[in-house]
Amino acid sequence: KKDRVRVVVDLDDRATGPDPVALLRDDVATLQRDLGDLRTSLGGNFERLGTALEERAEARHGDEKALAREVAAVQQAQFGQRADLGKVAAQVQGIDQRLAQLAEQVAAMPHAATGTAPATAGQPDAGVPAAAAPGSAEVPTPKAEPAAAPAAVVPLAGAPEPGPPEAAPAAKPAQPKGSFLSFSVPATKFQFTEPQDYVLVADLCRVGFDAKSTLHDFTGVTSKVRGQFTADFDDPDGAFRGSVACEAKTLVTGVDGRDAALREHLDTEHHPEITFTIGRFEPVEVDAGQLTCAGTIAGQMTIRGKTRDVRMPVKISVDPSKRVVIEGQMPLLLSDYGVPVPSQMGGAIKMQDEVQVWVALRARVQAGGRK
Repeated sequence: KKDRVRVVVDLDDRATGPDPVALLRDDVATLQRDLGDLRTSLGGNFERLGTALEERAEARHGDEKALAREVAAVQQAQFGQRADLGKVAAQVQGIDQRLAQLAEQVAAMPHAATGTAPATAGQPDAGVPAAAAPGSAEVPTPKAEPAAAPAAVVPLAGAPEPGPPEAAPAAKPAQPKGSFLSFSVPATKFQFTEPQDYVLVADLCRVGFDAKSTLHDFTGVTSKVRGQFTADFDDPDGAFRGSVACEAKTLVTGVDGRDAALREHLDTEHHPEITFTIGRFEPVEVDAGQLTCAGTIAGQMTIRGKTRDVRMPVKISVDPSKRVVIEGQMPLLLSDYGVPVPSQMGGAIKMQDEVQVWVALRARVQAGGRK
């Protein structure tokens, strides 16, 4: 019986995309969260509406009371002015009567002291000086008329009565605070070209590597990914920092023996995580209208306790649910991180030192972060 070599060919399709069920589950969870926020917000909005209506009613009642006070004050002022006009009219009438009495007294006074004789029939009128005696040299002097008394100021008949003084314009009532139409609706404002904080949606993220060996190619992948970052996708000098980590022991290639060897070579017992720390983003193409951009993320990769500087070209977009989608890949040498290159059958089947590391991440704007 001859020795035989068994060759197994795996038709591995790299599943960089998220699990459709997990994607649907995240969409439903997002809708539930948004509905909960909306329900909470509506409660507060209706409470503010009730308060605003009460304030408006109180303000309107206060305006009506102020207007009633002003009308009463005007009426009282008019009544007082009518009473004052009556007093003035009585005083004027008394003055007229007194003047009439004075005129009668003056007419009855004797005229001897004035050098005039009372007027009689056939004689000169009273008030005309008597003729000088014949032969007298005295020239009669005319009688000086007494100064007329100042006329009393009497209101003209038919003249309009003086009206009340104009009241000062009423102060504009203070408006209630706020407006009963100013409802606030919870919304996470997504800004593609401004600094914002993001958190990875763990169930929708994949990281892995593509490797080549003597017989066939294979892929290692894991969905145990976590991380968060701050990004401004069109500003190379802006804040762009954060980290992404995956559990090394959860990387699977589809072959149990190969998975066990991979965990051994990565020394997952002592180095459970593979991490990438973001240093900066170098955009080369940004379309803010389409919410897409392309560029290079520079940072540091840590595998099996060793850290190296790396640069990964990426493409960034936004899906219909406002999740940021980041996809990219870069070459990496296992020997740079002290990872033994797997081989079998005395080196007859050997894996290449260079692998292609790739990421397929989805992230949301972090609740409570910068928006």
